[in-house]
Amino acid sequence: QEFINKKIPKDGSIKTYVEPFSGSFATYLDDDSLNFDTVIYNDKNRHQVNLYRCCVEPEKFLTHLESLTKPGGILFTEEIDPIKKWDFYKSVYHKYTKNTFLDDLDFELGDFEKASIYAFLITSSFSSVYPRGGGFSGYKKDKDKIKLETLIKKLKNNTYTKKLQSITDFYNIDFEELILKYDSDDTYIYLDPPYFRPDEKGEDDAKRLFWYGSDKDGVFGPASHRRLLELLKGTKSRWSLSYYYFPLLEELLPRDKYRWTEKEVFRSSAHGGNNSELKKEMAKGTELLIMNYDENFNKI
Repeated sequence: QEFINKKIPKDGSIKTYVEPFSGSFATYLDDDSLNFDTVIYNDKNRHQVNLYRCCVEPEKFLTHLESLTKPGGILFTEEIDPIKKWDFYKSVYHKYTKNTFLDDLDFELGDFEKASIYAFLITSSFSSVYPRGGGFSGYKKDKDKIKLETLIKKLKNNTYTKKLQSITDFYNIDFEELILKYDSDDTYIYLDPPYFRPDEKGEDDAKRLFWYGSDKDGVFGPASHRRLLELLKGTKSRWSLSYYYFPLLEELLPRDKYRWTEKEVFRSSAHGGNNSELKKEMAKGTELLIMNYDENFNKI
């Protein structure tokens, strides 16, 4: 996190903070030094946005989450054998990843019932990737504990409540629409898009799409990478962009015109979950952070 956050402008010139690919929103939530007049959360996965919107009201959300394990709730079981409990929770997980729950996006943000089910799915997914992209790992047999309890504990302790309540607006729109809406001289944009993952021909095969809530080919394929990079070239805002290297980056955002920094990292989810054919591969690589401003936060 230090690799990214220490380079975010904090000199008072930024009034609006935007993440077009918010996901876990950890860059903002885990840094108390980030304070702005306007904070924007956006994700293409409507269930993810709805989850974070509901976390803004922890007391109300906790009522729904805790009802899941009570009689009548989808996670209620009288089993006491850890192995049988694992099988039970796994069956619930697969039921909701295989039925139409994730496909039904016709709901208003702030739907606590849907957020509760999705919370179980996302906390149970391997490395917290999009549930259809990761195998089940949501129950710790040695501790007789579902991983959802970690979220419940954070909500009870108000671990992120203050930061979550500082979010001005929640969106579920395309990144281009969001960037154009908030682009200005006093806006900072942090971008952590689905990373370009080339096939044997050097093209993005789009296999990672489902990790980000997208099940259709081409949703964030080569055209989307190019559309994002072309868009950033013309923005008024200052921005930093996380990526793994691929040739198009250097073509559209050349090193002599933008500030490039890099760090060797290990990303446990970079090559898939239990269901991925790449799960045995090491996910170590060089992460890039490209910026359109210098060390003094002046736009290049």
